[in-house]
Amino acid sequence: MITQDVITVTEFVNELKGVIDQHPSFKNVALVGELSNFKAHHSGHFYFSLKDDKSRITCAMFRRSASKVLFRPKDGDKVVIFGRCEVYTDTGTVQIYADRMNLDGLGDLYIQFEKLKKDFEDRGYFDPNHRKKIPKYPQRIAVIVGENSAAYADITRTLQERWPIAKQIDLLAYVQGDNASKSLVQQIQRAHHEQADTIILGRGGGSIEDLWAFNTPEVVESIFKSEIPIISGIGHESDVTLSDFVSDYRAATPTAAAVAATPNWVEMKAMIRDYKNQYYLAVRNKYLRRSGDYTSLIQSSALKDPVLFVERKQQKLDTLTVRITHQQVLFDESKRMLALISNRMENSLLLKYNNSSNIINQYLGLSSATIQQKMTQSLQKVDMMRSRFDFYSQYIDRSIKQNQGMIQQYDERFYSIMERGLNLKKERLNDILKSLKYRSPLDVIQRNLNQGYIIPRVNDIHVVNAESVNVDDRIQLEFRDGFVLTQVISKEPKDE
Repeated sequence: MITQDVITVTEFVNELKGVIDQHPSFKNVALVGELSNFKAHHSGHFYFSLKDDKSRITCAMFRRSASKVLFRPKDGDKVVIFGRCEVYTDTGTVQIYADRMNLDGLGDLYIQFEKLKKDFEDRGYFDPNHRKKIPKYPQRIAVIVGENSAAYADITRTLQERWPIAKQIDLLAYVQGDNASKSLVQQIQRAHHEQADTIILGRGGGSIEDLWAFNTPEVVESIFKSEIPIISGIGHESDVTLSDFVSDYRAATPTAAAVAATPNWVEMKAMIRDYKNQYYLAVRNKYLRRSGDYTSLIQSSALKDPVLFVERKQQKLDTLTVRITHQQVLFDESKRMLALISNRMENSLLLKYNNSSNIINQYLGLSSATIQQKMTQSLQKVDMMRSRFDFYSQYIDRSIKQNQGMIQQYDERFYSIMERGLNLKKERLNDILKSLKYRSPLDVIQRNLNQGYIIPRVNDIHVVNAESVNVDDRIQLEFRDGFVLTQVISKEPKDE
């Protein structure tokens, strides 16, 4: 007897769900069939069955996707749906969750469209990193459209209105039919020979069959490999082609494509005019500032009377020169005194030495004890003289260094006084300007208001006494932070 594992219904359904969830072909399905039991729920979701002559499958479409359906579905409609397959575990049924729904009639084309789209997407053709930047100010615009089409008229009119300085290169092509793909590819290549800055690929609206030339691999390849930025304006906003996905910019309509390709000439002229006015104001303000600086410079004392200015500086220079000369004399006198003291000390030491020699000769006849005593006294005197010599020597060195420092100090003070004098002139000029501003009538009025005073006016005329005011007059009182409107009820003179 063969034994077989027995599992629960839940285990079986979960295993079935796992198989379907993991298989990639069930994640992106495209089905064509007839709508049955269609119900649009008040929540915005669609619930329906999709059937053919042999089978039926349950489907659901949530509000986010259902809101994008471009027609009103009903029972009996033959449609193509795109979505994913899942197992509904509560009932164990297989269900399709639809992301898109289109009317059939061309179901095979929709399926082919999705297959091509996935293929190009996997190859990276729709990657935004491949998109080229649209020139901001194009000079040569190639327009690839059908001959005598409404799209051609709309694009031409828009280009002339918005950017008439650009040259429009008309590259008329077949945009529908068997020869359309080849014609579009040839005109894209010709745009490169014409050295265009931008290419506009345009066509009016139509069915998927009408627009199929823009979904063909050769056109998509040509757009992707183009070295010139391409703007697609194919059909209406609801019409989507593979050329839209691969182009550098997708516009909803041919007119919108022309707008995207050009700046607005009228706005450009207005912007240039604004820039011109701003530049004029900037130059004018700079001129006024420089004029003020020039006026201040002209009115400075150095330029008003340059001879007097130089003479005053020369007088200060003479004064400093006299002081430096005086210090030089003191320095020379110190050197002379040093030499004199040195000579005196040298002569004194020589005299002491001679005297000492005489004394030593005298001591030769004395006893050794007496000699020892005399020598000790002499050595003490020599030490005392050496100390005094060291003291005078240090004093002389200090005097020399002090006089040298004073000469350098006076030299530095001379240049410092000159610089400080110029700075004082500048500061005095600034103080005068501040004083004038402080004494300005407007500043005086504002300070009075800040201190609590008020300014009365009748009919914008300043009132200074009670005689100028009549009963029932309306008086405007200006305070520091605002105005108050009052009315005179009565008046009486002030007792003197």
